[in-house]
Amino acid sequence: MVSFASAIGCFLLAYKRLLLSSMLLLLAGCGSTLSSSESPTRTILVRPPSVPTTPPTPIVTHMPTAARPSPLPTATVPVLVAELPTQVPITLSLEERRQLFEDVWTTVDEKYLYADFRGADWQGLHEEYVIQIESATTKEAFYRSLVELVAQLGDHHSRFVPPSDALEEDANTSGREITVGIGVVTRLRPDGAFIQMVFPDSPAERAAIRPRDRIIGVDGRPYRTEDGDLLGMDGSAVRLTVVRPGEKPRDVVLVRQEVSSRIVPYYRRFPGDIGYVAIPTLWANDMGEQVSGALTDLRASGPLRGMVIDLRANRGGWGEVLNEVLSHFVRGQVGVFYGRDHVRPLVIAAPAGPDLRQVPLMVLIDNDTASYAEVMAAILQTEAGAKVIGARSAGNTETIYAHSFQDGSRLWLAEEGFRLQNTINLEGVGVQPDVSLESDWTRYSEDDDPQLLEALRLLGGGPK
Repeated sequence: MVSFASAIGCFLLAYKRLLLSSMLLLLAGCGSTLSSSESPTRTILVRPPSVPTTPPTPIVTHMPTAARPSPLPTATVPVLVAELPTQVPITLSLEERRQLFEDVWTTVDEKYLYADFRGADWQGLHEEYVIQIESATTKEAFYRSLVELVAQLGDHHSRFVPPSDALEEDANTSGREITVGIGVVTRLRPDGAFIQMVFPDSPAERAAIRPRDRIIGVDGRPYRTEDGDLLGMDGSAVRLTVVRPGEKPRDVVLVRQEVSSRIVPYYRRFPGDIGYVAIPTLWANDMGEQVSGALTDLRASGPLRGMVIDLRANRGGWGEVLNEVLSHFVRGQVGVFYGRDHVRPLVIAAPAGPDLRQVPLMVLIDNDTASYAEVMAAILQTEAGAKVIGARSAGNTETIYAHSFQDGSRLWLAEEGFRLQNTINLEGVGVQPDVSLESDWTRYSEDDDPQLLEALRLLGGGPK
């Protein structure tokens, strides 16, 4: 059995957190696809455009999806102006800066989902920002101008990513990353850091820290936003105050080390032959394969009388991963993606793994369920007859495409919306649960989780 999961990436730069996410408040929620372009200054990406959703944009140090963890649709994308540690003199020539600016501006002008640019004066912004990019004297100032330009769209999906942050996104996409820290992925809460994932063979695992624990203190003071995932220098020590649901706080001293961050689903079999799979993200390339393996393992132990798919805190990911997971539960056309001038169907084919279409299904969601994760929940609800339990999802479902440029920077742009077969558009609305349970599941142990217990009860199984 693998460890409980939930998030994306590690906190390396607050700047990256803002950009990425959805995630994600970036990693807001949206589908994402890598796209090539005819412009000679753009680099063609080899990944096929299969609609992935928000890249691992762990939010502003794991802030709830402003509708990303908290309904992302209603918040406005902040203008990202974080400063890097040093100011590096500009290295791109004036002509190169002008060309990159024109490429970014033109891509938005021609491909952005909303022809009215959501009220932004896109033509006027061209005149305003061309002056900024031409007068920039540092790399930071130049790229910050491009970040701010795209942020004017205010849609939680579209964003410009400087070269260094694009490299970090690529590392996260693989679902594997080497970091130096204690080996956890956290989510910021009002009273500390909720631990979503503990990586194998990490200082945290050896100290018996588990998912659902909460870090409330660091080195004798309250946990702060900037503590992030407790990354630091190899060999450095940190004293944490950790509390587990239903237990008293305890102090533990950990020594940071290199940790392999492997994002995996968590699965188990409950009494009553009920299978359970928690899918932390759809962003890891192999998550569909991993979920198929988990379902295969669950079936190998005997017939299943019911399944629970846990999508809470899942901020979305790649379209092909969405398809792979859905294929175990539905078939055929389940909705359509639409852009300014096109419509394309979402058609689910037979899976490589087990066919579970006849198994009763429950799906868990919360306000942090966004992007393709909420698309998945809605499709399972409308096409597979699943009962959805929890709180309304983020309502952040647009598909974003990635445009890569020669300097290594990247533009994520919302280019498609999504409608279910019944014509419902989830953007700004979210998935409405069949059973509404607003309880904060992060404050409960797995054995006491109200939403999970309700799902098990409806399936006639659960703890004995």
